[in-house]
Amino acid sequence: MKFTAFLIAFLCTILWAKPSVFVPAVELDGVHQDYADELVRWTKGNIEAKKYMWVVERESECDFVLQIKMLRKGDNILVTFSLKNSDDKDEVWSYKHMAYTPDDLKPVADVAAMKFGRWNGFRLGVGLGAVGVASPEFAAAPSIDLSAHYLYNNFLFSLDGNLGIDEGLGDDDFTYAGAFFSFAYVLDGRNFFPYAGPGAGFSYMEYDSDKYSFADLESGEGLTLFLKAGVFFKPVDYKTIFAIEVRYLFNFYEVQKLSDESWMFPHVWNVSAQVWW
Repeated sequence: MKFTAFLIAFLCTILWAKPSVFVPAVELDGVHQDYADELVRWTKGNIEAKKYMWVVERESECDFVLQIKMLRKGDNILVTFSLKNSDDKDEVWSYKHMAYTPDDLKPVADVAAMKFGRWNGFRLGVGLGAVGVASPEFAAAPSIDLSAHYLYNNFLFSLDGNLGIDEGLGDDDFTYAGAFFSFAYVLDGRNFFPYAGPGAGFSYMEYDSDKYSFADLESGEGLTLFLKAGVFFKPVDYKTIFAIEVRYLFNFYEVQKLSDESWMFPHVWNVSAQVWW
């Protein structure tokens, strides 16, 4: 019971922990300090209201630094937000907007705060799960998934390599491996972000049971189309993302039913828990 409670608390900490951000003095060029003070106040308030991060008052306590610059351009003000890691000062994202009137500064601060819910960029991932035959009959094997992802706002592009090898989960001889490209649309969220989309690639399959096999071919290989759906959770540190994903794959090669020697396309499922860095 104690271990279960500890595990639940640990997972909740991972999924709902919030990083912290420090907002230093605004860099001004031809802009009055009052405008900067108002912009900082609105920005901090919006970040806290959206609950993406903690706003701290000391740079030594923060995970990220949000630097704001305001530059006078004629009658307008160019506002630049730049979020950087506190340790190595690498830029996470930047955002620029031209304010034509003082009233434009408040919506600019709101848009900047919304960007804290985005984790654009390239990531590598690894996953553990299972892959199996859904049709013509059930077979399953543990799987390892290696992936590369590019996340841009609401769009997720992925390259995946999947390998499932039978480890004695049944009497069937089942192996499945594939390399795929997929696209998914990501729905907005606060703590978790559902996504879904299609994909295609090349797969290799060995399957031998009492009822079905690839006969003299010993294996099947060829084009595979699939649909995937999943959810990834708010990153702990803007770097590490936890995800759960399921797929339904249709393979364009056939397996033989031994009783009447008819052929049919095998349908495959895959589920995995993943970590992206």
